[in-house]
Amino acid sequence: MKPSLLLFLSFLTLSIHAAEIDKVSAVLAGKEASFTQRFTPKGFKKPQVESGKVLFGALPQMRWSYSSPEQKLFVYDGNKSWFYVPADKQVTVAAIDAQRRRDLPFLVIGDPAAREKAFTVREQPRGSSIVTTLTPRDAHGLLAAIVVTSSASTHLIESVEYTDRQGNRTVFELSGYHPAAPAPDAFRFTPPAGVQQIEQ
Repeated sequence: MKPSLLLFLSFLTLSIHAAEIDKVSAVLAGKEASFTQRFTPKGFKKPQVESGKVLFGALPQMRWSYSSPEQKLFVYDGNKSWFYVPADKQVTVAAIDAQRRRDLPFLVIGDPAAREKAFTVREQPRGSSIVTTLTPRDAHGLLAAIVVTSSASTHLIESVEYTDRQGNRTVFELSGYHPAAPAPDAFRFTPPAGVQQIEQ
C-alpha cells in the first residue's frame, strides 16, 4: 500500500504555534536536509521506510527527492505540485485550489489567520525541543492530528508526525541541515519525454 498524493501532501504540514512558526519559516528557507519517512498503514505494525533529501525554498516551496528504496520526486512551487515516479513513467500534477488547501494545513505556514482558523494548537517544551500538537477544527478533514517537533535553539524541524481519519500513521524525521542555493527551476518540474502526465 502506498500513501496517496493527498496524504503525502498532508504530511508537509509544517504548521507550528504562531510564536514558533515565524522562526521556523525564516530558518528553513534556503536549507537542504536528509529525511526518513515511515508510513504505517492501519492494522500494520511494521512501517514502510523511505528516505532521501529535501530542499526548502521560499516557503512553502519544497523539493523532496526520494532515493531509497526507489526514486521518487515531489515538487511544490506554492500553487502547483508534481509527483514523479520514474519507474512508473508517470507524473501526477495537481493545482492546489482553495478547497484542497483546507486539507493541506502546511499551506498556512505563512498565514497566521488561516492557521488559527484551521487548528487548535497546544505547545509544550520537551527537553531541548518544542512539541506542537495541531488538531484540525474540522472533524471531517483528512487529518486527525499533527505533531511537530522542532529544536528550541535552532527552530529547525526535527520531525513531523500525523495520522489520518483512517488510522494510517506517517512520521518524517529531518536531520543534517545545511545551506543550499536552489536553482531557478528547482521548484518546477518538466517531465522527461515519454512520461505520462496525470492531472489531479
